[in-house]
Amino acid sequence: VPHLTLLTFLPCHISCACKEMGPQVQDKVGHADMKASEDKSPLAFCQKQSSGYHPDYVRVDYAQAHHIRRKLLMKDHPEVSALIDTDLSSALWVVLIVAFQAVMSYLLRDVENWLLLFGLGYTIGAAMDHAMWVLVHDLTHDAVFKSHAWNMFWHLVANLPMLFPATISFRHYHLMHHSYLNETYMDPDMPSLWEANLLGSTALGKALWMLGFPIFQGVRMIRYSQEGLLDRWLIGNYLFQALYVGGSWYLLGPNAMFYLAVSSYFSISLHPLGARWVAEHYAPAPNQETYSYYGSANLIAFNIGYHNEHHDLPKVPWSKLPVLKKMAPEYYDSLVSHNSYLRIMWDFIFDSNFTLKSRVVRWPKKKSS
Repeated sequence: VPHLTLLTFLPCHISCACKEMGPQVQDKVGHADMKASEDKSPLAFCQKQSSGYHPDYVRVDYAQAHHIRRKLLMKDHPEVSALIDTDLSSALWVVLIVAFQAVMSYLLRDVENWLLLFGLGYTIGAAMDHAMWVLVHDLTHDAVFKSHAWNMFWHLVANLPMLFPATISFRHYHLMHHSYLNETYMDPDMPSLWEANLLGSTALGKALWMLGFPIFQGVRMIRYSQEGLLDRWLIGNYLFQALYVGGSWYLLGPNAMFYLAVSSYFSISLHPLGARWVAEHYAPAPNQETYSYYGSANLIAFNIGYHNEHHDLPKVPWSKLPVLKKMAPEYYDSLVSHNSYLRIMWDFIFDSNFTLKSRVVRWPKKKSS
């Protein structure tokens, strides 16, 4: 596991070899010429791409490209509908990661070297918890069990090693993210304006923002609707975590809990794997609002990098996302993509043109026809 974690540090580059989409795709959206005057086309990703990042919002007035591409995909490749299924192996992976973290906690219960505990949590533990978040992501889209209730229950199981009760609320806000992608004041993935203004333009500020991402994300949720969030599953989430955390502290002590806390926090914080939160929707290419990652970290992150593919067909499980890309290469091969989370994190922190405003935004809400 440790050597797999290091795969995320391999020096790669952002793939910006952007080609025109196939003519059949262009024609269907009425932009076959892809002229510069047609910049508002939601599929005109590959025209006039900049060689660097754009420091301010790219404001658009068209609906999500994913809505349009989904319709075209289903028309041109009806066979992809067979990929919309469930993958029960994810449930087994959840159990294995819970067991792995429990065993690690037990083995580390008497270790007094907190620097060692931090190192193990930052490398092995964070990789495990990040992988768990990807599985929670599939559970959120009901892509594990055919039964919605079983998907919800498995949210509670998956949350156990991550200490703070978060998986049920994640589901609520993540589905909002899909519905209102990049809509100001509607998409929970959009940083608050105060975040962008205070921390979003300097190297120190951006590093602190990544370090505090779990906190900023939690505070940001206050401004979004909680309607439907408080239910038996949320209550169960808190009860499960209270029992698990209390029992672990009593049986294993503070050293084991410190390892679990570091694992949980840095799986979505200042960490190469945590850089995927930046990689997915911050824009190195104006007009393109979602980016896939095709690097080696997908081996330990259940293909979470296939993000354009995921937004196009959210109910395709992680195991079949590479298949989707192969089945419809004319839709994905020409899009700008990433090959290194470490490179993304480096660019985000140190490139002055890469800011918290470097993304496509739209006003709520204009549906595609």
